[in-house]
Amino acid sequence: MCKIFCSALWFLFCLPVMAQNSQPDKNKQIARSFFEQVLDQGRFDQYAESHAKDFVAHAGDHDATLEEDIAAAKEERQAMPDMRITVNQILSDGDLVAVYWTASGTNTQAGMGFPATGKKIKIDGMTLFRFKAGKISEEWSVWDMLSVMRQAGLSK
Repeated sequence: MCKIFCSALWFLFCLPVMAQNSQPDKNKQIARSFFEQVLDQGRFDQYAESHAKDFVAHAGDHDATLEEDIAAAKEERQAMPDMRITVNQILSDGDLVAVYWTASGTNTQAGMGFPATGKKIKIDGMTLFRFKAGKISEEWSVWDMLSVMRQAGLSK
């Protein structure tokens, strides 16, 4: 009887720890799916499935809403219709997930404030997501915009 009681007690104490350990893995999968299915494939109709309604993208000079973030992603896709996004590395710590990614494509259309140049562009970047209740609630992204402009032939 003591073995059963001890086993049940151990299970009850370990269950929250096991559940807590699986949440970062779930968050990593949501982040990976967002990059590989939504951004890489241009499936913007699925954007909100991974993001909280009160999502905020912290972007240099201002904070963007979910709608603004979707519009920016669509504009990037417009500028480079053949854009591919690859997840190079993904790490998680608690409610944070960091994604190191590479985007590449050909700037065949106007978009992102650029004219169509016909130039190939390849850029690495990093995005840090904060998760709340299984959804992306905040985002910080960095990439070298000057490199993008140089590759597009718009800057020296």
